[in-house]
Amino acid sequence: MKLTGDHRSQAAAFAAILVVLLAVAVAGCGGSSGGTGAPARESAPNYGTLIDQPVPAALDKLPMTNQHGETVTLGGFRGKTVMLVPFLTLCADICPFTTGILGQVERSLKADHAASKVEIVELSVDPHRDTVARLAAYARLTHAGWQLVRTSPADLAKLQEFFKFTYIKVPAGDPPSIDWMTGKPLTYDIDHSDNYFVIDPHGRERIVEDAAPDYTGKLNPKLQRFLSAEGRKHQKHPPQPDWTTADALAALGHVMRRELPTAAGP
Repeated sequence: MKLTGDHRSQAAAFAAILVVLLAVAVAGCGGSSGGTGAPARESAPNYGTLIDQPVPAALDKLPMTNQHGETVTLGGFRGKTVMLVPFLTLCADICPFTTGILGQVERSLKADHAASKVEIVELSVDPHRDTVARLAAYARLTHAGWQLVRTSPADLAKLQEFFKFTYIKVPAGDPPSIDWMTGKPLTYDIDHSDNYFVIDPHGRERIVEDAAPDYTGKLNPKLQRFLSAEGRKHQKHPPQPDWTTADALAALGHVMRRELPTAAGP
């Protein structure tokens, strides 16, 4: 679900409060007065913001469970370039486009014989509903060959605090969307920011993208059926700023120091 209107304002305020609280906590813990402060950021062409900061060891060790029931960690992907993407399987607006783009990215990586050097990780921001069984069903529906993972609410909050994405539980729409797995109306929704984060093989966060995905091509019919009226509107008129498959590949290529062309296909 794309954050819009009042929800976007709430999320921005929530993120700002978290930043202030984190700054106060660091100051109160007796951190070095000679610290370097926030990592330097600079705009990157078309694919987000360049950054260079290590992912803390504590986050590297946080256990996540993928759609196969396997326990994985960010640290376990060391040696590969990681693309971390927040999502939820019950999103009826933006996430289907994100998943569609990631499918195109995966095909492009395979065509360029680079798939073994990249780990795509879609991280659920809805851990209460996104069980392993649901992640597995979503992978089958969407042909996702990458990591779909969930973690505990407490560990999700730790990841959110470092990477600075947002997610807020909100009332279900009126009428509510229907759960594609159970056929029942949803009882709540999750508004969240649209981001991806690229981590280099040494475990350093290198790129942050805060825009919305702009999917081009024919969307998987099963993903198409997920879309709400708002989702279909955004399909025709993607929110701005946006990022595309080419942008995602350019971000990965920047970190990998190689060009990653877009493969032909849907």
